[in-house]
Amino acid sequence: MNLPTKYFQLLVAVLGSTYSLLFVSSSLSAAEYTAQEVMYMADQRYDGDSSVAEITMVLIDRRDRQRVRDLRLYSKDYGVDTKTLSLFESPADIRGTAYLNFDWKETQRDDDSWLYLPALQRVKRLASSDTSDSFLGSDFTYADINGIEVDWYDYNFINESEMVDGEDCWVIEIIPKPAFKDRAEEATGYSKMQSWISKEKILQMRGQVWELRGNRIKFFTSSEVEEVEGIWTVKRLQAVTTRNNRQEHASVLQINSIDYNVDVSDELLTTESMQRGFD
Repeated sequence: MNLPTKYFQLLVAVLGSTYSLLFVSSSLSAAEYTAQEVMYMADQRYDGDSSVAEITMVLIDRRDRQRVRDLRLYSKDYGVDTKTLSLFESPADIRGTAYLNFDWKETQRDDDSWLYLPALQRVKRLASSDTSDSFLGSDFTYADINGIEVDWYDYNFINESEMVDGEDCWVIEIIPKPAFKDRAEEATGYSKMQSWISKEKILQMRGQVWELRGNRIKFFTSSEVEEVEGIWTVKRLQAVTTRNNRQEHASVLQINSIDYNVDVSDELLTTESMQRGFD
């Protein structure tokens, strides 16, 4: 499940097989599809061959104090693989910070990710064990932004029909397969997940994850779902981290604008481009 790319489509950011939405109707039911097929259809949902989005990230602490960050997100689909660059524009102390992810569809191959911090003036390659870390101080992890490897998990229906903001949804439990358990837990930091998938839009409307450490549960909520250039798009995604049933902090990703199927050069999606930033 990825961002304007897959999960947000979270961000903005939501899962390989050859299912097509031409095969999907608004009257889908659990009797017609397995939970795995639903998640594969969500993964294969068309979200453009490329996109450029202007996004605001809001970080909210337990005292409701807020910090605001603006970023631009570039994404390009190469058929089986996807490359995404997040470039922070403000505030001044984070301007030029960049995150680059290569999402390889090959199950046995780990995604490649790099982080550029202007203060250090160097690009750092992220190890697979780093992807469960917070994405630049937010409640989203790098794994949340990158999306999960769907073939690493088993899927089961918890509920065949549950309404979420007027959307009839499947509720699906997501648990690592024994053969991929260690890799999945290292990559995400989660022991299990649940996903609420809209039957009509094939979008994740709600999510819940159980962290391996700290007795924390995190809740995702998608809202402001709009059809942009014929593509259903989540314009607002919120993540709330709780511990012992009490909210610790929250983060919001708000898409201010997004354009699909625009020119995104291959040269932009490189580690060299990360270092150039806005210069």
